[in-house]
Amino acid sequence: MAKYKILLAGESRIGLASHINGFDEFTTAAYLTGADPFLKAMADSDFDITFMPSHVAQREFPHSQEALSAYDAVILSDIGSNTLLLHPDTSALCRPMPNRLRLLKDYVAAGGGLLMFGGYCSFQGFRGTARYHNTPIEDVLPVEC
Repeated sequence: MAKYKILLAGESRIGLASHINGFDEFTTAAYLTGADPFLKAMADSDFDITFMPSHVAQREFPHSQEALSAYDAVILSDIGSNTLLLHPDTSALCRPMPNRLRLLKDYVAAGGGLLMFGGYCSFQGFRGTARYHNTPIEDVLPVEC
């Protein structure tokens, strides 16, 4: 049986911690991913999952319907709308880029699957940081953000 191709975007972050010991202070940083248990559970399934951490998705998330159509479904998990809207080349090089939220909406309208897992940067997000309200993604979700 052919495997279903799934794109999982998000589920990663860089954690920054400040430590204060009396008068002394230092900062530590760590790369964290929440995708590992899910990817492990799906390893022997009918799903071929491509994991695209948030910092990679900012640049590499598909820029066209053709690229999106390579996947049977897209999972957004703990990845804010700005990560998909604000491509690094737009801010650094003033290069216009496609609205990837609109591309996802069109992808769903053409029959592609979309799933959003909850997290600090899903739906509207913690303190409103995900910002999917009034976006093309909200139009195709079964909930209002």
